[in-house]
Amino acid sequence: MQATKQTKFILAVALQVLIIFAIVAFKVAVLAGGTEVILKIEPVDPRDILRGDYVAFRYNISNLDPYLFGNEQVRDGDTVYVILRRSGKYWTAQRAQKTKPTADDQVFIKGKVVSGGLKSRSDPFSDGYFRGSSIHVVYGIEEYYIPEGSGSEFNFGGSGAFAKISVDRNGNAALKQIYVNGKPWP
Repeated sequence: MQATKQTKFILAVALQVLIIFAIVAFKVAVLAGGTEVILKIEPVDPRDILRGDYVAFRYNISNLDPYLFGNEQVRDGDTVYVILRRSGKYWTAQRAQKTKPTADDQVFIKGKVVSGGLKSRSDPFSDGYFRGSSIHVVYGIEEYYIPEGSGSEFNFGGSGAFAKISVDRNGNAALKQIYVNGKPWP
């Protein structure tokens, strides 16, 4: 009986370690094998009482014009793929769609629509979008934890801050480095 409890305990611990290892291995694979993309960033919020000091970003590809989706209707919660193109130093959104791109030469990032998408089909005479609005997409790279106590000194205002991102062939992204005034930060 004792051996069974001990075996169950060891298996439970091993499973937890395996899950943590898989998460880390996935991010390392994205960082090592992905395409490097540079995006403009705008800081949003430097502090959360429960999680400590961190910075939440919006990228130049976070708020998309509905026309980038062509005739596709997107709803809040939809997974979308934003096809990127290099425009000078930075990458910008060229097009967005709900299906994964198949062309090998396209760089794209996978995200989720959090606001601005269609809410319901209750009005058959409306396309569901508000004119002048944008579709807000998150990519899982919007938060960056910073050294404890440095949140109050954190200010990117007017610094031309940008982030170096790695994007794998499935659109998964990982944040590699933040740059402020052209220098790595922190």
